[in-house]
Amino acid sequence: MLISNPKLYKILVIDDELLILKLLNKLLTKIGFLVDVAENGKVGINKINQNSYDLILTDIKMPEVSGDEVLEYVKSKNKSIPVIGMSGTPWLLELHSFDAILSKPYNNQDLVEVVNRFLQGGV
Repeated sequence: MLISNPKLYKILVIDDELLILKLLNKLLTKIGFLVDVAENGKVGINKINQNSYDLILTDIKMPEVSGDEVLEYVKSKNKSIPVIGMSGTPWLLELHSFDAILSKPYNNQDLVEVVNRFLQGGV
């Protein structure tokens, strides 16, 4: 079930792979979400300091500032913001840290279902 009014929700997508940023931006914008992107964890944290977001999607393995560090920063500021990690190596991660983990490659339906679940409050 899709969210009835996605324009009420702002999502930050953080990934060091430009293609993934473009694809996620296009998909989530097409659904109707307000989307902001950051090309690495450092830029992502700067954007978090300047804006408010309803949900954050972050790659986990990034140079300089990792998705784990983004998660720690977000949760230190506001524990209620869901942070979804994306990784090609999910078996190496501890699931309890992130609100959810999407294993790359994932399909669009899985992404949309996870985003909708957290934004509807039905965790």
